Amino acid sequence: MIGVVMPEESTPGPLGTAMREVTFPDGSRGIILVRAGTPQAEAEQLAAQVWRDTPDK
Repeated sequence: MIGVVMPEESTPGPLGTAMREVTFPDGSRGIILVRAGTPQAEAEQLAAQVWRDTPDK
């Protein structure tokens, strides 16, 4: 995988969204799109929910 460096702060995305680097429950890392201003802790919780709800892990 090509290394991607994400800034500590959220990155502006389209239409009031932001990209956040998160850690999924299995320890893997990823990037999710959230509403701008969403706290990092909430982004991590959303990532965990997406991970749980994904049938093919």
